[in-house]
Amino acid sequence: MEHRSRHRAGFTAVTALCAVATMAVQIPVAAADSATGAREYRVRGTPVRGAGSGADAPSLRPGRTYADRLGPGEKRFYGVDLDAKSAAYVSAVAAPRPGAGVVSYRDGVTVTLKNPEGGICDTTPRRIETKGVAYPLADYVTRQTGSGSVASCRTAGRYLVTVERQAGSADPDSWPLELRLMVEPPVKGGSTGQAPEGSWHAEPPQPPSGGARPRQGGRGFSDAPLVSTGVWQDDFEPGETHFYRVPVDWGQRISAIAELPADGADKSTRLLGQAVVMRAYNPARGLAKRGTALAPEGERPQSEVSTAPAAYGNRYAKADYSVRAMSLTGGYYLAVTLNPPNVEPHLDRTVPVTLRVRIAGQASSGPAYDGNAVTAGFGLTDAEKREARKAASPLQPDPMGRPGAEHRATLQAVAYTSFGTGSLLLVGLGVWILTARRRAAADGVREGPEAVDPTTGQRRYGPPPAW
Repeated sequence: MEHRSRHRAGFTAVTALCAVATMAVQIPVAAADSATGAREYRVRGTPVRGAGSGADAPSLRPGRTYADRLGPGEKRFYGVDLDAKSAAYVSAVAAPRPGAGVVSYRDGVTVTLKNPEGGICDTTPRRIETKGVAYPLADYVTRQTGSGSVASCRTAGRYLVTVERQAGSADPDSWPLELRLMVEPPVKGGSTGQAPEGSWHAEPPQPPSGGARPRQGGRGFSDAPLVSTGVWQDDFEPGETHFYRVPVDWGQRISAIAELPADGADKSTRLLGQAVVMRAYNPARGLAKRGTALAPEGERPQSEVSTAPAAYGNRYAKADYSVRAMSLTGGYYLAVTLNPPNVEPHLDRTVPVTLRVRIAGQASSGPAYDGNAVTAGFGLTDAEKREARKAASPLQPDPMGRPGAEHRATLQAVAYTSFGTGSLLLVGLGVWILTARRRAAADGVREGPEAVDPTTGQRRYGPPPAW
């Protein structure tokens, strides 16, 4: 009886341990503490102080990120030294505090690039698009060197970049400012044409359905986690903007939906049409597409983004910004904003947002760069290319019966969980057997193929019974 109780206790302990371990594998990562309020945009970069005139403008170096601040009505000057062959992109991210008193559609910043003679090569104004909502404003100015670009901006020399904030802002605080210069190597051949014009307005591919996997978004461009084709879920505090990075190769496009878990049967959900907003940005942080806000009756409020396919020649397209911005390959970004409760009183607590992403289209060949484009921040690594191509595969089983990407992801998750659980069970079983042997030895029982029962004197085989 003593042997039986000992072994039963040991087996019960191992079973409980394995059950707890199995539960731990399945528990999602806990959400951030909502008591801390909305997360602010995380500015990362070398501190720099923009000058009040071009003569004193500090220089921005390629591939580096800089941090500054900009108050209402202020204008800052920065210098960039460019050659006559490479395309260049200077991005600016202005990040008002979530919940700041931004009440005007006019509030925002304007970024301008001027050539060595003072002529304007590019200018981009970015304004708050939702009344009363503060969110990161991001875009770039660009200098191109091809035949479709401004002739006076193809020369080598020192160019000036200015970032100016509107005067009369309802938010008196200075805004954190993140600046980045990226220089794209010239091309020496390969495919440099545009995407077919019909593809710009083609019916967007449907984002995937199915269960969501947890993925916490980044607080800015610099820490955006990688997401590919699939369904993801993240927890938002009202006013937060989360960033996600999507690998896109030549010929591919992004189709994505960010949706709220509101009850579609509740007619008040129609008031949530602007509650969630999504924007897509290219690898140089240029705005590639604004999301379309939808709150159809009987469905979840959502924001939808669908881009044109990426093609080098899109930069010279006589179309809107959303086509020209799709002229690079690499890590694109999705920025999702949950509007604060002063706009939508329904959103006064932590809200789970579901993000459905599809990378559509087969990867194609692009230009041959005269230099390392990936090091410069453009293009995809070999691992990212494999991810992009895998993500673009069908989500449903193919005619040969092989599972698609979504089904494969589910099978992988089950396999990993089963493997972890099985390993824990084997370890627990080994500990139980070892414990049994040691206890038996301590009681004077010789285990083995011809063990002798000390009570009956009879021979028996194997370890003593567990119960």
